[in-house]
Amino acid sequence: MNPNKLYIFAGLLALMMTSCIPLKDIKYIQPDEKLKLNEFGKIEFNRPEYHLQVNDIINIKVATRKGLELEELSEFTVTPSQISGNQNNVSTGRGVRIQEDGNIELPRIGKIQIADLTLDQARKKIEAEFYKIYEETAAYIEVNISGISYTIVGESGSGNYFVQDYELNLLEAFARAGDLSPVADRNHIQILRTTPEGTQRGEVDITKESVMNSEYFWVQPNDIIIVNPRRQKQWGIGINPVQTMTTIFGGIAAVVGIYFFFKNL
Repeated sequence: MNPNKLYIFAGLLALMMTSCIPLKDIKYIQPDEKLKLNEFGKIEFNRPEYHLQVNDIINIKVATRKGLELEELSEFTVTPSQISGNQNNVSTGRGVRIQEDGNIELPRIGKIQIADLTLDQARKKIEAEFYKIYEETAAYIEVNISGISYTIVGESGSGNYFVQDYELNLLEAFARAGDLSPVADRNHIQILRTTPEGTQRGEVDITKESVMNSEYFWVQPNDIIIVNPRRQKQWGIGINPVQTMTTIFGGIAAVVGIYFFFKNL
């Protein structure tokens, strides 16, 4: 074979191999020796508790005993008859926004500072204020968030999303957004997370099963998930050998065609 042709062939082959995205960079949750298991041989999850923030909407439900009416808190009250008659969709009470000063305000009870607390801590604090006025046997108080809101930008279905769940992981979040594009950089998914101490930045590799050990595997309210493209998108060559060769030879054909067009002018 002519040495020049050999060099050209080798160059095209190298370009094709470096331009394609390996299968290992596309597959999710591949075996990884870094995966941590607990004493029972199960995956060790590290799901952090969410701390309430300003502008969060929490749902407060006051379940009263039969025959008891709390007029001031009627909008929050759920009676036994309402619960038994609504088995599939029990009322979640009323939503209350956490104000800029970190307080919520309830009728008769007044303001309660709950920003930066977990849901359980907030419930106990609301209960403590509630039982200063009402008997402890009067009602049971439940505090929940209405769901998880998060944002995805980049190589996925970019947008703002809301799910009525208390637990959501990255794979579920991407599935709701229509999955990632073929050129998404799955090895470096970035998460911006707001906490009482400030904004945190995390990075995970969702091609490795050890991602399930990360606290950033679990989506929290107000998370911003950033999915950057791989360099193949910038080059515009292709994500597999067939696309790469088609693009390369298409480019060569275009150059040759332009050359002969101007040569014949």
